[in-house]
Amino acid sequence: MNTMFGDRVVFVVGAPRSGSTWLQRLVASHPDVRTGQESNLLHYIAPALRKWKRELVFEDGRGGIGMPCYLDQAGFDDVLHEYVRRLMAPMIDGLGPKQLFLEKTPSHAFFVREIAELLPGSRVIHILRDGREVAASLLAAGRSWGHAWAPKKARGAARMWSRHVNAVLDAAPAVDSNRFLEVRYERLTADTVAEVQRIIAFLQLTWREDDIRAAIDRNSPARIAHGEATPIPIGGAFGSRTGSAVREPEGFVRSRGEARTLSPLDRVQIRIFAGRTLKRAGYLG
Repeated sequence: MNTMFGDRVVFVVGAPRSGSTWLQRLVASHPDVRTGQESNLLHYIAPALRKWKRELVFEDGRGGIGMPCYLDQAGFDDVLHEYVRRLMAPMIDGLGPKQLFLEKTPSHAFFVREIAELLPGSRVIHILRDGREVAASLLAAGRSWGHAWAPKKARGAARMWSRHVNAVLDAAPAVDSNRFLEVRYERLTADTVAEVQRIIAFLQLTWREDDIRAAIDRNSPARIAHGEATPIPIGGAFGSRTGSAVREPEGFVRSRGEARTLSPLDRVQIRIFAGRTLKRAGYLG
């Protein structure tokens, strides 16, 4: 499959409330990086690839059903490649010679293998945050702006974090090591300049330290909350109806030490339902 255009795309994945939007804003402040709203791109593509693979093998020996009866592997690859190309066209067609598109959809954590298979030239950044802090942030979101999707109980928040983190950790070996980067939220907050420099080097770009510091200042929590940070554009008809950029809801910006808000019962549930993943990810000694 011809996947050359994948080298223009960077995928940011990770559990919700781990800092992916902040990372997106920081990196998209670079003049050679473009970005946009979450596309859910792999939610459209991966099911077709997974269905094809399931129907290629028939254990009962009775013959098959599905598209493998009509297409060989090369034919299916051509069809899927064209589908991917057309879906990605609004992201990459307008890029300059050295520009990249930063695609941030946290739930792409579940499709890292498909990213590596379909777009081996692309790069993946996994942002990882302590599951206890994420659980607290998810519970706060569930009580306010994120009530439609965020868990309302600690066990649900712990499971959500664990599923995302384990999916990436399981799939990371399938990605070329030069094209996969783990970013710890704690390090990003403790030494933002150094971590942004590391990310920019991973993307094979250059950026003056003064410009990095300016981007960090422009994307401070206060400026994000007031809509003054680097804009995340919205395209198409939806963008024309709602404006050209995302305005985050009140309470969206993460705060430090959110785990302090957890009750003793919440802490117990998180330890039960996310303890193994916390240890695997290096957050429990």
